[in-house]
Amino acid sequence: MMIVMGNGSSFLGRYLGQYYFPVANTTGVNTTWNFFSPDPAHIMYVHYIVHFEDDYGNPSKDPKEYFYPEQKDGSNFAMNVRRHNYMMRFMIIDPTRVAQFFVPWVCKQNPGSTKVQFALILNRIPSLDKVITLKDTPYSDLLTTEELNQNVYSCQKPS
Repeated sequence: MMIVMGNGSSFLGRYLGQYYFPVANTTGVNTTWNFFSPDPAHIMYVHYIVHFEDDYGNPSKDPKEYFYPEQKDGSNFAMNVRRHNYMMRFMIIDPTRVAQFFVPWVCKQNPGSTKVQFALILNRIPSLDKVITLKDTPYSDLLTTEELNQNVYSCQKPS
């Protein structure tokens, strides 16, 4: 048997919640999961720049700019792209993972690199309430972008 309950934060959930929440709470099927609309996960990706410098800190070569995952708009649902998205989210949960795993991998991919400039880009998707309230506003104007966890990591191993 399967019981499907409306999303409690949706319009339907707020309107009909008084009827089904008591039953859902009593039977233990009321969870806080929020997998889908109206509040999907925000689009996140890593923006990083690999720098190449001489012994005096002067650029020895043009820096290289990358994004991880490469498909940064969240529109591709292929399994290989999803795996990169999940790996990126797992990595950024704990900033020490960036320094322990991601930066050494990037440095190894770019021989001669001296440092990696790192930032998490978060494109906040507007709530359904906001989109409906501001329905005459273009959707692209409702998106907000934030740059978080900015840091510069050295490729040199400590001696």
